[in-house]
Amino acid sequence: MRINNDLGTWSMRYLQSLQNQQASDVQKSFQAHVSVTRNFSTGTVTEGMRSQINSYREAMASTYNAIGIMNTAGSGIQGISNNVQKMKELATQATSNNLTDDQRARLQEQFSQLSQGINKVVEQTTYDGKRVLGGDIRNMEVQLGTNQEQTSITLPGMGLKNLGLENANLNSVENAQNALKTLDNAIQNVANTKNYVNAISEQLGNAARILSNTTMNITSSVSSLNDTNAARSMMDSIKATLLSQATSGVASQSNTNSMSVLRLLG
Repeated sequence: MRINNDLGTWSMRYLQSLQNQQASDVQKSFQAHVSVTRNFSTGTVTEGMRSQINSYREAMASTYNAIGIMNTAGSGIQGISNNVQKMKELATQATSNNLTDDQRARLQEQFSQLSQGINKVVEQTTYDGKRVLGGDIRNMEVQLGTNQEQTSITLPGMGLKNLGLENANLNSVENAQNALKTLDNAIQNVANTKNYVNAISEQLGNAARILSNTTMNITSSVSSLNDTNAARSMMDSIKATLLSQATSGVASQSNTNSMSVLRLLG
């Protein structure tokens, strides 16, 4: 099954439309709530708001793009984790001296299928054409805010060669014992990568919430003091749309829990 995601494309397109929508909402808010006798110009504020929104749009696009990559990576890592765990179970069985040749051959066949499955996951876990678990995501700079706040993301390769499993087999008791040691290391490497992805996802989620709240506050600032509910409703709608888009690309293909995406988006 191909684990794919087009968040990078839709985020830029959607956030561009968001910029236009917000500028329009600001204009309407002034027309409805701001007295013409106040000492500022609707047009001037709208232009200033458009500039600010553009900066936040770029940061939001960068952040949501990275969230899409992390969601995709997390799905692939889970598949690899399942495979290496099953491979360890087979290797444990293969350390027995009481197996017949046919029994060992069947264990080896299953072991090989799981091994090949790992490389298949790596090749098919892609985001915007990049293999997120194939070493294609290296030193990727992510803009988390408008004041040069950035983080760098690197995802290690997770193929058989990267995990040290390229030559592992169960053809003999000795080979099975060696495979067990290699699998323990591989399981630890997979767990470390999963923890890294979770930590980065949490950081990105916090950044997404801050960007969302800041954008809402900017919108509220040019409305009347009693019109903050309109800004809140607008941002809730934005987050709902982002949630729908994020889960449609990942959850439908990889059993990602939509509630985890909702938590990320605040």
